[in-house]
Amino acid sequence: MKENRGRIKRRRFLKGAVLMPVATLMETLPETSSEAWLLGCPVDQATAVRFFYNPEWAEYFHFPLVFRVVPVVDSRLNTAPMRPEGRTAYIAHEDMKGILRALARPGTSWTVSSKVELLDDFHTMVRHLGPGPAVLSIDVVCSKGSARGNVEPAKICKTLAPLDTALKTPRALWEFQALRFNYGCKVPGFKVGAYPESR
Repeated sequence: MKENRGRIKRRRFLKGAVLMPVATLMETLPETSSEAWLLGCPVDQATAVRFFYNPEWAEYFHFPLVFRVVPVVDSRLNTAPMRPEGRTAYIAHEDMKGILRALARPGTSWTVSSKVELLDDFHTMVRHLGPGPAVLSIDVVCSKGSARGNVEPAKICKTLAPLDTALKTPRALWEFQALRFNYGCKVPGFKVGAYPESR
């Protein structure tokens, strides 16, 4: 898989990365409770989901990918600018509901907090020294609180693949497939050069 790692290169950044805690006093939930929490998360413009993993073998910094909801008439829909919290893909309400349904499937360990947290500026997530995070972190923020899921590297491709069907917004789907592709996953039908400005 190593030959795929540098095929979509974005602006180089610091190699070592540490994801800082999104919420304090978090409680680990059993799978059934985690599913209920995620499915009960209100979907509105305050809802966000972020994926972040900077592999130790990475030759460049893997920016976090964030999904945020906007109304269908909003000009940001189907765009993915770089924001302080990461590459941010703006999606429709139904897309976010689909993401939360897919994340609620068994297999991911979740911790939750009733505290609603803002996503960190990704510049605060990196340090000059130290290895990258050992797992893929998935942060969910909504009006009922915050949650974090951790996915072991060996399970990343299998865990993320089902989310493709949740994304109907073309740019958001491409960004998510690019994320998976850059982790060394097989992504059938992915077109590397579809959005050259994202390189």
